[in-house]
Amino acid sequence: MRRFCLVAVALVASVSQVRADRIAPIAHPVERAMRAPVVVVGKVTAVEKDTVDAPLYPGATNKVAHKIAVVKVGTNLIGADNLTHIKIGFVPSGAGGVRPVRGPENPELKEGQEWLFFLTKNEAGNFLAIPYMTPPVEGGAPTFKDDVAAVKKVLAVVADPVKALKAEKADDRFDAALALVTRYRTAPEGARGVDAVAVPADESKLILKALAEGTWTTNRASERMNGLSAFFSLGLTDKDGWKQPQAKAGEDFAAITRAAFVTWVAGPGKDYQLKKFVAKKAEK
Repeated sequence: MRRFCLVAVALVASVSQVRADRIAPIAHPVERAMRAPVVVVGKVTAVEKDTVDAPLYPGATNKVAHKIAVVKVGTNLIGADNLTHIKIGFVPSGAGGVRPVRGPENPELKEGQEWLFFLTKNEAGNFLAIPYMTPPVEGGAPTFKDDVAAVKKVLAVVADPVKALKAEKADDRFDAALALVTRYRTAPEGARGVDAVAVPADESKLILKALAEGTWTTNRASERMNGLSAFFSLGLTDKDGWKQPQAKAGEDFAAITRAAFVTWVAGPGKDYQLKKFVAKKAEK
C-alpha cells in the first residue's frame, strides 16, 4: 500500500494525554500503530467475570471498573514477543460514571471476536488498555486485511530500520524514512512525559539522506503524510545550522524547503543526530 497509507498531517508530539469530549478524526490504522507500544492481531477467547478497578487514562485520579478480555495472540506485530495470550481491559457500558454510549476508543469486547489491537499498559492494572481515540479494527471490517497488511509492512521498518533504509529503490527508502520519523517524533501512547533520546548516528544519517532523496509534495490525494511535514517534525533551528528559506509568490514552498534541506544535510547537518521521543519512566 503506497507510502504505508500514513495519515499524519503534522508530527508535533504531544507529551500530555488530553481527555475531553471532543470531536476529532480517528487516525488511520498505520498512524495508530506508529504510536502504540503493543500491536497485535488476536481473538477474544474469554471475558473474565470479575472486574478490576483502574484509572481510565494516564493521570486520572479516579478509578472505574474494567472488564478483562483474554485474547489469544494470532500475530504479534510489535510489543508482545513470546506471548500466546494477553489481557485487555475495557469499560462496560455505563460503568463508574463513564458515558453509556460506546465510544470508538473503548469497544465492548466479546468472546469470539477478532481484532487488530493498538495497546498500551494500564497504569494501575495488570492488563493492557485501548488508548483514547485509538480503537482496534474489527476482524469483520471490509478493510481489515488491507489494514493488517499495511500495519505489518510499516512495523517491519520499525523492527529493522537500517535494512529498510538501505532498500534498493529510492521510493522505498523514502517510505522508510517517513515511517521512522513518524514513529520517533510522536509521543508514545500512554506517555505522561517524554525524553528525547538520540537515534544511532548511522541510522540517523540514513534517515536524513532518504528524506532528502524523496519528492516532497503536499497534495497527495490518498495520504497526508509527506516529506514537508516529516521535515517540520524534526524541529530544526538556527542552533542546528538550519536557515528556513522564504518562498516568493508562486514558488513551491515544499520544493524550496527540500532543496535547502538537501544542502543542509550535505553541510551543517552532516553530523546532526536525530532524536526520538520515548516515554519517561514512571516515578516509584
